[in-house]
Amino acid sequence: MTSEQLDVLRVSDPAQARALRGDIELLGRFLSPASPSDVAVTLGQPANLVHHHARKLMEFGLLREVRREGGKMFLQLVAREFRFPFALLPPLDGEGKDALVQALTSTFLRAYGRAWRQSHEGDEEIVGFGDRERPAPLPPLPTHPAQESHPPHLDALSLRLSRERYRSLVQAISALLDEAAAEGRQDLGGDRGEVCTVTLLASRGALQHDPAHFRGVSRDVSSFLGADPG
Repeated sequence: MTSEQLDVLRVSDPAQARALRGDIELLGRFLSPASPSDVAVTLGQPANLVHHHARKLMEFGLLREVRREGGKMFLQLVAREFRFPFALLPPLDGEGKDALVQALTSTFLRAYGRAWRQSHEGDEEIVGFGDRERPAPLPPLPTHPAQESHPPHLDALSLRLSRERYRSLVQAISALLDEAAAEGRQDLGGDRGEVCTVTLLASRGALQHDPAHFRGVSRDVSSFLGADPG
């Protein structure tokens, strides 16, 4: 109970790695010493449930007891950063990297369904086809105001790119997310605005097209952003 918090801990046990991924929100509550009972209050969960999960995380070597006060046990993360090889968790076992993709999909689909139910009646979905001589027009921008403050937005583009251009395009878009992340760190602990997730997904291949016969450009936009105000 006297050891100091490590800066980095390397993990080699798959069970530890799964716990890191599966309980990341709970673990984050113990960056500084905290009581499971107090954490339960902030999470709105039963105290006995949080105590149970906290004990399991202690068994996995991710949390440590640092002190006791007034009958309360205070726990803290063993390290501020944990690292483990990608190969430790298979990518498609529901607990590896695909768990993140599934969480992203579920989060977006919930937001999309909510926005769909609130959307204006009479809207049209446009499916256009084009060729080199007569390219299909880009999807039109929304003409009416958004029904909610932070509506979901999807914009997918398929086209042929060189290796160098693909990398530079992805890095340029990621740079915008880096800029937003810096803004978020400056407001750490604040309560301004809504909690939002902005995701960049880039991969080889084309949506709904056979890459071997793909020509031109394919653009898929499904957005509830609404017309720009003013």
